[in-house]
Amino acid sequence: MSRFKTVGGYILAALAVPVVLAVFMGQNYWMNELVAITGVKVSPWETGGDVINTIDHGEYLTAIHEQVFQGLLGEKKEGLVQVDWQPAENLPDRIDEYVDYDADDKNDFYIELDTTSNQANVLPLQTGVIGLKKTYVLKDGQAVRIRVKNPRR
Repeated sequence: MSRFKTVGGYILAALAVPVVLAVFMGQNYWMNELVAITGVKVSPWETGGDVINTIDHGEYLTAIHEQVFQGLLGEKKEGLVQVDWQPAENLPDRIDEYVDYDADDKNDFYIELDTTSNQANVLPLQTGVIGLKKTYVLKDGQAVRIRVKNPRR
């Protein structure tokens, strides 16, 4: 009987090795699939929200994200708008641009971005714009986040 248990244990161990290797090597795939099944999404406070408008300037693209006010128990009084710049090859040393993030045909703010030092200045043109929150260097460009007031609060 003990020989039967020993042989059975070795067989189970041998069968478990390929399963462990498959799970280990495919962990990114399985992780993404299991998260997708649950319907969990990354917070727009992390991603900047969905892109609602893209402007092609030839040597670079400007991507304007939706306003983000999402909170745990409802909307916050203050949110953000993210603007990304993605180069075709290289971003110019300086970007000066008017931005209309709410699609009302009125410029909401003017931004000056020095892409070499990652410094930005924001001039609010509408009362809903508070000012610059932060600048970011992304793997494929640069971004700024602008603090805005929630018009519904």
